[in-house]
Amino acid sequence: MGSFQRSGTFQNRDKFLEGVKQKLEKLLGGQAQGMTATWEKSGTDDVGRLSGFGAKIEIVVGDKGWACEASIPSWIPIPISMIEQKFDEKFAELSKL
Repeated sequence: MGSFQRSGTFQNRDKFLEGVKQKLEKLLGGQAQGMTATWEKSGTDDVGRLSGFGAKIEIVVGDKGWACEASIPSWIPIPISMIEQKFDEKFAELSKL
């Protein structure tokens, strides 16, 4: 099982959150087809969870920043380093919103 954690800030919370939700929807319609995504409020935070096939990703969007924890099973044929690289690219774009 591979795992990684990330965190950061954003310019505009509403735009960032909407961008994250759109990215997850796009994944669910393509590469992550068959996985499920849920969103819930936890106090003032928005918490998104993407899970399926043994993978779990949780994204917490707070007032001023975000945090993510991901666990990816080793049998998934995509190297964890590649998943981390794609994740970093997408979140770097979103953090500028």
